[in-house]
This record gives sequence, C-alpha cells and structure tokens, in this order.
Amino acid sequence: MRSSLAFAVLLGTLASCTNVQIAPEEKLVFQYSEGIQSLHQETYDDFFLACHPEWASTDLSLRMHDYEVRRKSGKVTFSDDGIEVIKLALLGRGGFFKVGSVLRENDRLQFRTLVKPDYASINYIDSEQFPKGAILFLLGEPLGTILALRPGPTLGAEKRVLDSLELHWIWRRNALGRSDWCLDSTLPIPETAKFRTLRLKESPTSSHAGDQPTNSPTGTDLKGPAIPLR
Repeated sequence: MRSSLAFAVLLGTLASCTNVQIAPEEKLVFQYSEGIQSLHQETYDDFFLACHPEWASTDLSLRMHDYEVRRKSGKVTFSDDGIEVIKLALLGRGGFFKVGSVLRENDRLQFRTLVKPDYASINYIDSEQFPKGAILFLLGEPLGTILALRPGPTLGAEKRVLDSLELHWIWRRNALGRSDWCLDSTLPIPETAKFRTLRLKESPTSSHAGDQPTNSPTGTDLKGPAIPLR
C-alpha cells in the first residue's frame, strides 16, 4: 500500500498545480520505481513478474538481498527488472528523470528516461541525519562500478560519479492483470552515460564498495523520505 499512497499523494500535489500534465509513461516509471524502493511485493508482482513467469527470484525482499550482496563486490551488472539502476540512480527517492522517445506499437510501449541521480546533493545533507555507520552506494566510472561512501563532515578526494544516464524501458500490455502494462525490461544505454568529478563530504574510511570491512553495517542507496536529495 505504501507505494500506492505515495503515488496518490504525488498525483494530488501535481494536480493542484495549474496546467500540469502527467504523462502516463511518467506514472509508470514513478509507480514502479517507488514500489521497488519501498520493497512493495505487489508492485513487483503486477508490473514485472506478470511479464516474466519464468523469473527465478520472485520474492522482492530476497531479490533485493541478492543485489545488496553483489553490490559489496564493487561491481554490478544490470538486470531486466531494473533493481540495480533504480536503487543506485535513486529513482523514486529523489533522482530526477525525464521521459522521451515514446513509441507505441499495438500492445508494446517503449520509451527512454534521462536519469540524473544528483549525488552532489549529499554535500547539503547534515551527516548527523544519516543512521550511525551508514554507507551510501553510488555509481562510478566505468558504468557498473560501485563507490562506497561513509557520510562525514569533511570533503574527500575527487571521485568520478554518474551525472546522467538514459534508460530504455519496454512495456507490454497486460489485459488480464491488475496493471494495464507490465515491464518487459528497463536497462541502461551505456553509451549515454555521462560522469562528473565531485568531492563529497565523507569520513576517512570511504572506499570502493569492495574494500569495505566485512563487519560494516548494511548500506543504503540514499533511501527513505527522511533524507531527501532535492
């Protein structure tokens, strides 16, 4: 229910503004991304698994745990369900996105989203707002590299982090499902990745994700509404 409530609040807020139009593609991206960020199993069932009866990891919590384990290696590969890029690019949790190149063909819908995670905003969050021992995971260069950052009071060394990236979304009409569309895939378009050099506020122990101590606390991808990026 959490994702549905959040989406309803968003729509209500936007609807109160004059001349604001919400494209159906934007609704799909937000509702799916927010559901993933909130570990909302019904969203995963209705939007992704409905298109993938063969998918092995049907429990979203277990799928997320698998992602978090692989994230610690310092590298990720991107899966059709979009878990990795949604978490690391902050979709549904403050990451900016813009829909374009929409194409509808019978029962197929595809489009691109330009995604900007805005990692620079970390510097404007008081490090004391983060849970004790928190580790933030960011996309670095080359695409798929994971940087682990422990928020702190001082600017660290320069890092190459993702500035923007285009994702390709493919949806299929789902006439018998609870959602009109189900997600075939959402994957990064590697040649569209742009990076920037940043110095971020951190503690001295920040590193590549693969270098973090094995007894470190569970990390986060800047999730949760209590620490907004925008």
